[in-house]
Amino acid sequence: MPIRTTLTSMHEPDPSSTPSLWHWLKGTWVDRILLLLTLITIIMGWSWIQQNLSGTPMVHIYHGKSLLAIYPLHPDKPIHFQAKGDIGLSEITIDSDGVRITHSSCVSQRCVLSGHRHRIGDILACVPNRILVSIQGTQKLALDAVSE
Repeated sequence: MPIRTTLTSMHEPDPSSTPSLWHWLKGTWVDRILLLLTLITIIMGWSWIQQNLSGTPMVHIYHGKSLLAIYPLHPDKPIHFQAKGDIGLSEITIDSDGVRITHSSCVSQRCVLSGHRHRIGDILACVPNRILVSIQGTQKLALDAVSE
């Protein structure tokens, strides 16, 4: 009667002896509370850094290369600004939602349909009227002379 033997590689771990994911996630309720508090602290710290490093975002309104106006991005009261462009007026509204072009004398109205913008670096443009609205902010970091 032949004897059957199974060959197992010495480099492969036995699947029954490897710990499961649940093994690594075990802990007491104190461990879980500390993990939760750590995650909340990381998320709140990240949002605080994003708000405080960007400074006060400002809306810059241009006609061609000429700067027409500068306003804060989130004013207390809505601001309505009429910019005279090459083919007529463009009305720009700055409110708590951000900045948008509410009316323009261009034919396509793509600038009006583009909606609100509220992040630093966002741009709105009415190309036929040569009106550009950009949101700009400063990032003042404490850097030393070598890294500046």
